[in-house]
Amino acid sequence: MNNETQRSGNLQHISQILSKTTSNEPVKPASPLSAVEKKPMKVTRTEGCECRTCGASFQGEVTIYFLFQSSREIRDKECPVCREKREDEERWLEEKDKEVQRIALKEKWRKVCGLPWGLHCTRFDDFEPEFQRRALRICWQYAEDFDLENPQGTTSLYLYSQEPGVGKTTLMTCIANYIIDNWRGDPANKVMPIRFENGPGLVRRIRATYNVPEPQQAYHETEEQVYAQLRGVKILMLDDVGKEKPSDFTRELYWYIINERVTHGLPVVISSRLPLETGGSLEELVKYDTVNRLIGMCHGKVVTLSGTSYRTRKLVP
Repeated sequence: MNNETQRSGNLQHISQILSKTTSNEPVKPASPLSAVEKKPMKVTRTEGCECRTCGASFQGEVTIYFLFQSSREIRDKECPVCREKREDEERWLEEKDKEVQRIALKEKWRKVCGLPWGLHCTRFDDFEPEFQRRALRICWQYAEDFDLENPQGTTSLYLYSQEPGVGKTTLMTCIANYIIDNWRGDPANKVMPIRFENGPGLVRRIRATYNVPEPQQAYHETEEQVYAQLRGVKILMLDDVGKEKPSDFTRELYWYIINERVTHGLPVVISSRLPLETGGSLEELVKYDTVNRLIGMCHGKVVTLSGTSYRTRKLVP
């Protein structure tokens, strides 16, 4: 018992221990950094270097990295002349590779954008210059001025003729091919910029999205998917508008398409045998509001074609 009392008498209360740790004893300053800790991680300077390509001496950048007890030196290995030459070659090879990609992408666009079969290879240079001289000049200039990278605000185009086969479809195809041929954008952008639709064919295409049997719905395009193609494409071409039967469906269809183009500030190129004027037969097909907007999109200008059939003269579709 006495031993236990003696041992317990040597114990200190917790408050005594805490009072010692919180005393006002001066704090010892931290030890100075060692020489290794003070050493910078890297040092960069300019020194004489030797070009690994041409062997010439030049003033280049030398960077020394300090890693623990050792160091590593990185020196410029190309003189300015050789570096510039190499970078030019790399840019040339990169642009050449992009051009190969552009060519493949252009051909894909041409096949899937809806251009009429037999006119894929039609260009302005193939169009007989004495035939539809004014229309040819206007359409060619329109294609030259069209900026595929920034199409917002571009004026729309309306091609009209009373007679069939005078070259409206051919000129529209020439516009599409010219725009595709002269595109020099980034091939990483794979969005098709042109959509070519036949008016009656478009009506049938949208109607075909209705009442699709449930087992086929997963493999069939929807009405919204069709409209999405027409809504945001950079240039929309509608050929032979007016051969459809007037109905509430066609009026709603064309109103929606034109209104969406106006909303997004995107142009439309239309060919028709119905004159673009209020109170005319086009208004019966698409109603007044749509005609009124088309007149504004075209700035009131109509490209009028007349004469004998171009199909008969050139034996084209």
